[in-house]
Parts: sequence; structure tokens; C-alpha cells
Amino acid sequence: MAKFTKESGKFISLTKGAKLTKEYRVDQVERKKHKDPVMSQFFGAEKLQQLLSKEGAVGIRVYYGLDMDGDGKRDKKFIVVATDANGDDMLTPATRTLDKDTGPRDSDILTSEVLCPFDCATANPLNSDTDESNG
Repeated sequence: MAKFTKESGKFISLTKGAKLTKEYRVDQVERKKHKDPVMSQFFGAEKLQQLLSKEGAVGIRVYYGLDMDGDGKRDKKFIVVATDANGDDMLTPATRTLDKDTGPRDSDILTSEVLCPFDCATANPLNSDTDESNG
């Protein structure tokens, strides 16, 4: 079976998801000593659909990024791109070069400034140690 299909990925239980995200929170706060680590980012449906509607797109790839903008904080960022059936990032020729920063082109690469926990108000087992499963 091909790895890069529209059916790739698997759903997991809330218990498994909460365990994975808790381990990440513990690692960031206790082991790496980050005071206020970014735990997640929000992406709007229209922006995600814009990526997924590219001809030949079968899914998205999420990269981990680190924003070192000189403020002394190492801000985690997610970088999202559409991916084709071969597993290739779908970048237009204009965005495939690093010769100069030309700004956003053709909606190829997505990130977000909506960072959690800072902008997220919902307490649930995926983002806190609460036992509430209904948010």
C-alpha cells in the first residue's frame, strides 16, 4: 500500500492523544526548562482547504520550525505544505528557490500566529491536565 494517499494517518483515542501531548508538555517544561512553551497552533479551515485543493494534493505535511527573531525566545512554529502522492511538497517554481525572500507566493506554505496555550481558552485533556473530556 502506498504511504502517501488521501487515507494516510490514523485516528487515536483521547486517552492516547492526551498521553502524547502530556509527555510533550512535561518534556518542554521539566526537561527543557521552557517557561511558556508553545503546545499547538490553530489553522483555519479555509487556509487548509486552499492547500488541499491544489491539483494532485493528497494530504499535508507539517514541519517543525523555530522562530529565532532576536527577541531571546525560541518560538516553535509549524510549517504546513500540500503533499502529492509521491510524498513531494507541492511548491510552485517561484517558491522552490532561496535566492531571495520573495514573500508569500501562490499560497504554498502555511504557518499561524494563533499559538496555544496563549490564544486558546479551551481546557481539555489534550492541552492540560484536566479530566474534562467535553471541553
